[in-house]
Amino acid sequence: MDHDSYLRAIGLPEYADAASDAAHRGAALVARPPHTTITTAAVEDHYTYPVPSESTPGTARDVGPADDQYNLAPICGLEYDPEQLRDHPNTARLAALAGTVDALAEELPVDWLGIYRRAADSDGHPILVKEAYTGAPSRAVVPLTDSVAARSINAAVGRSGEAVVVDDTAAHDGPGNERDSTVASECCCPVLAGDDVVGIVDAESHTPEFFTPERVLTIVGACAGLADSELLTPPRVEQ
Repeated sequence: MDHDSYLRAIGLPEYADAASDAAHRGAALVARPPHTTITTAAVEDHYTYPVPSESTPGTARDVGPADDQYNLAPICGLEYDPEQLRDHPNTARLAALAGTVDALAEELPVDWLGIYRRAADSDGHPILVKEAYTGAPSRAVVPLTDSVAARSINAAVGRSGEAVVVDDTAAHDGPGNERDSTVASECCCPVLAGDDVVGIVDAESHTPEFFTPERVLTIVGACAGLADSELLTPPRVEQ
């Protein structure tokens, strides 16, 4: 869908008539999967990352010990073999997501930015799993339950399909008490496939009122670009 229609679909119609090309610039930041075999070190970078040792409000990004690394391979339906994954299509997909995060974070620029894909846990319950990010380590999985959505903007957006822009977290009375205490403003936007939420982009700043209409439109454009790509759909390939 076009950017104005996308803005209306995610509950931001007030941005639809803005005289700006920011949404188009945001869409252009969505990277394409590389066609070259990557190194085993790059495989590790794309599939594993540190996670917090605690998840209480204000401490959600305290990094745990090194063996607490989260590995994306299982949630993507893969065994983690770095050598075998060097030229796997899913690795190229994760590399493109990482490139998109880096480009978008530099364009804005923000203190933290992540792309999450909607998936299911081992019990079949819906979750958001973080597949690429830049900034301080944070939790890997966000359950899409009523209780979590009541306190997490990511979960609320992942369930409702409506974007949330928080100008000042200190004055915000909605979901968000699970965010890190250094976050002063936030913009979380869904990635839609038709009426379905297939992922989210979450951006955070240590500065209040950081997310101007121009920056919000850039994030929305990137979400629309992700929606038009297949970057939030793990390829089904025989191993």
